[in-house]
Amino acid sequence: MNPWRPYPLIRLLIPFLGGVICALLAPHWLTHPNYSVGILGLLSATAVVAIVAFRIPYKFRWVTGVLIGLSLFSAGVTTVICTKPHRPTSHEPASTRQLLVAEITEPPRQSTRTIRLIVKTFRFDSIRRSLTEDGKKLLFLPRTDQSLSLSYGDWIVFSGWLNPIRGASNPYAFDPAAYYHRKGVFRQAWVDSTQWEPSGGRKRYSIRRFAFSLRSKLLNILRENQLKGDEFAVASALLLGYVNEIDKELRKDYASSGAMHILAVSGMHVGIIFLFLEFSLSWLNRRKQGPVIKSIVMILAIWGYALITGLSPSVFRAAVMLSFVIAGRTTRRKPESLNVVAAAMFIMLISEPRLLLNIGFQFSYLAVFGILFLYRPLVNLLPVSAWFPSKIWALVSVSIAAQLATFPLALYAFHQFPNYFILTNILVVPLASLIIYTGIGVLSVSALPWLSILVAKGLSFLVWLLNSAIRFVEGLPGSTTTGIYISGLDALFFYLFILSIMLLLTSRRIRYLYLCLVLLIGFTITSTFQEYQRQDRVQIAIFQVKGSSLYDFALGERDVCVKDIQAVKQGVYATEVVNRFRVAEGIGNQRTTYLAGKSFEIEADERDFGFMVRKGNFIQFLDRRIGIISESMPPGFTHKLKLDLVILRRNPKITIQEIMKVFSPDKIVIDASNSWYNSRDWRQQAEEAGIPCHSVVEKGANWITG
Repeated sequence: MNPWRPYPLIRLLIPFLGGVICALLAPHWLTHPNYSVGILGLLSATAVVAIVAFRIPYKFRWVTGVLIGLSLFSAGVTTVICTKPHRPTSHEPASTRQLLVAEITEPPRQSTRTIRLIVKTFRFDSIRRSLTEDGKKLLFLPRTDQSLSLSYGDWIVFSGWLNPIRGASNPYAFDPAAYYHRKGVFRQAWVDSTQWEPSGGRKRYSIRRFAFSLRSKLLNILRENQLKGDEFAVASALLLGYVNEIDKELRKDYASSGAMHILAVSGMHVGIIFLFLEFSLSWLNRRKQGPVIKSIVMILAIWGYALITGLSPSVFRAAVMLSFVIAGRTTRRKPESLNVVAAAMFIMLISEPRLLLNIGFQFSYLAVFGILFLYRPLVNLLPVSAWFPSKIWALVSVSIAAQLATFPLALYAFHQFPNYFILTNILVVPLASLIIYTGIGVLSVSALPWLSILVAKGLSFLVWLLNSAIRFVEGLPGSTTTGIYISGLDALFFYLFILSIMLLLTSRRIRYLYLCLVLLIGFTITSTFQEYQRQDRVQIAIFQVKGSSLYDFALGERDVCVKDIQAVKQGVYATEVVNRFRVAEGIGNQRTTYLAGKSFEIEADERDFGFMVRKGNFIQFLDRRIGIISESMPPGFTHKLKLDLVILRRNPKITIQEIMKVFSPDKIVIDASNSWYNSRDWRQQAEEAGIPCHSVVEKGANWITG
């Protein structure tokens, strides 16, 4: 029997998914409609005609499968092309001041000083006298009463300088450009209070707008019932997907203990709502048309909750899956779980194929596949008959299954692993369920102030208990293993190894044990080769720490960090930037030297670090010669000195032309201790002189390898 026969949607999903992946990874010109839509349309049409017009013999039935697969592959590529966001062209200037009309497409995010908006912008076409869409933009507005009143779906008119979204400021740090590019946002602007105003544009009716408006009212109910501080922040995140109130320290505690999935509304939360609805509407089962009515109400309620919480990928997936399950139960059919998962993925990727790049989407589906494939083998490893221990073991098995499926991606993306994730889930999952049920109670009895305040006190206590449990786990010795940096190839080896273990547990065939051994050998060989390559790796990193000079010169596993007093005053942040770089690059032998004052005294502070010699503001790093200019040019040079690199620091009163009279540099770097205005002027002077120049102030850290 064909093992794929029960899973037709999986067979259809694979070629479609392949087309989406190929289109997302292909160069932009290859996915331009002028090049690809016609070719893919022709291929799809040929496949359809071949299937319909020719009666293919049974022994050649694989031809039909190939043609259908080709059509679905083409459909995946075409879906990506048709939903391609507006990207600035190469001939557009890097920075432009524009007057645009904009519609707010996501709920505003508040911080202590600013309001962050993602908007869809429109230009006014004076010839056609109409608005032309100009893509999405990221806007930052000062926090005022007027900006606080903005909401999803509002229209504004603004004027501002649109600049490309900057990438990571330092090596191995969060990359804002990559994050927003996946959302189709490529430019950003700071808009002063005097440079924007609400537009008279008509607000279009939107279910999402209604849902977010309803969420705001529900949040006000929680505030009116005296929830505040961390209790309000966690309760609003658990119940309604509102995470604006969660501070960095609380977020760090949840991440370190392995409970971050609790704060992000996910499939677990939708499942809890499903169980609540199942119990509260169970009386309808005794009516003649009750099961049908119950199913309709449950599906509408689940999708309403999904909309209110922001319709994240995991929530969308859970809502689609539960809708199929409810519909199947009503029609007395039990759909295959894998088919339901495939259907949910199909629907999501057809509407927005770039969700495949979303980390939440990836975690959600990996966790589901892990539970589907690994939960049953794990439960069967330790049969438990007693009721309470069996429930605990089931919860532990689910946690292990989901963690096994997601930990390679977690290591690759977040570089840490929560060691007590089993303990965390045993504590927080029941508490999270109680909080959601109690929160529903608070919202349900809000018309009775005395009762809602009483229930809210119970909710506040449960959230306090949850936060205390999280802090307890996070405070345990060795709660989190940090600084784990793996490559994409390492993550692939991990997933193949997990897959082989799963096949070994389910089929118990010796060949899968051999496959595990082969993968372990392959992982060992690649890791050894990567370590060998790292031994002689030469790197210079000039970090971006505002107002500071902070550099690192590394050879293999050894380095020398060069910093000034301002970098020392930055304290934790500057240390974190350097340590993250050292851990990621496997640097264990660490040394530090300091830049004193602004003087260019080449006789001072002569130090030999073996592979690097420093003499004042001159550094000899292997065969590279670096000069650091702090204030004035050094006297006594009768001819130009050849340098590989000149670093400007602390706003010296000097021009690039004056530097070129004394030095002949291959490259100039303007470090983060300089002002933005001086940095811009020096960069423009260097461009006119034809000298490569990098401004750390404007573009982030400069990382030179080789």
